[in-house]
Amino acid sequence: MDGMRWMALALAMLLVFLLSGCGDNDGEERAERATAVTLAWPEWRELERLETAVGRLEATSAPAVAAETSGRVRRIVRDAGESISAGDLLAELDEEAQSLALASAQAAVRRLDAMLENQRVQVSRLRNLAQRQSVAQDQLDEAETMVRVYAAQLEEARARRDDAKVNLERTRILSPVSGQVQRRQVSAGDFVSPGRVLFELVAPDALRAVLPLPERLLDDLATGLPVRLSVPARPGQTVEARISEIRPMVGTGSRNVELIVDLDNPGQWRAGGSVTGRIVLDQRVGLVVPLASLVRRPAGQVVFVYDGDGRALERPVQVGLRSGEWIEITEGLNEDEAVVVDGAGFLTDRARLDVLRWLDALEVDDEGES
Repeated sequence: MDGMRWMALALAMLLVFLLSGCGDNDGEERAERATAVTLAWPEWRELERLETAVGRLEATSAPAVAAETSGRVRRIVRDAGESISAGDLLAELDEEAQSLALASAQAAVRRLDAMLENQRVQVSRLRNLAQRQSVAQDQLDEAETMVRVYAAQLEEARARRDDAKVNLERTRILSPVSGQVQRRQVSAGDFVSPGRVLFELVAPDALRAVLPLPERLLDDLATGLPVRLSVPARPGQTVEARISEIRPMVGTGSRNVELIVDLDNPGQWRAGGSVTGRIVLDQRVGLVVPLASLVRRPAGQVVFVYDGDGRALERPVQVGLRSGEWIEITEGLNEDEAVVVDGAGFLTDRARLDVLRWLDALEVDDEGES
């Protein structure tokens, strides 16, 4: 009985030993199993540090046309939405009062001109008499003084006449710029006084983009930095411009600083609309790898370098700017070291690799677009 028990125990121990031996072999096979991956070479590329801001478009020239003389609006010539050129007639005021004032001023000029001429003739006669001592010197002096008085009065009358001419011309309300009528604020029959706004105009050819950015970026900003502008209505159209001005004050509510970007209207961009600006804060050439090759580990970010002998080497790296589907490596990688792209997230240090293929730059970019 004891012999049978020992035999059964021996068989059980043998079975355990065989099973454990098979398990070790399976583990070794699993540890050495290769991971299918793709590889790519690092590249040197132009990199940009971009900051995106959504702002508004303003017209560089948006004058408010006001009355410069008093009168009743006789006729409206242009209305809101109409295109205009500089010098076009917008409206006319009743000119009766201005015409009468001009006629009176012209008459005053003619009267004083005649009086001055007559006084000069008298002075000439008195001088001849004075030479023969037939007239008192005081009488001659008084006559010469009156010549100067009439000359000054004539000069004043001519200034009043010119002013009356200008007032008469101001009854014709003309556009100071080429553009469009944004708003009409009077109607025929209204009485207007100097300073009353009659029309609001906008010149759409020259625009400015106002872009808000957080004040933390103030030290990175400077006039002349490149900006790429686009509007929602024209998503495929981009305008290249530069920062023209940085407004000196930070917004009290938003804590933003405003950038001014002057631009020529490329067509159909409208003042008052929204605009997206991509400000290029920094440009440089950097060593980049595909974004998919970067792996996050508890100790930091790593890439896996192909050792040329079928294994992956874990390499801690420091990253910089991103450009599409590429990321800059500022420290930890050389340009002659290929990195694992697809499959990198499944690797550990010295893992065996099954290289399916090598990727070129176009394939990396295409994968990002897809």
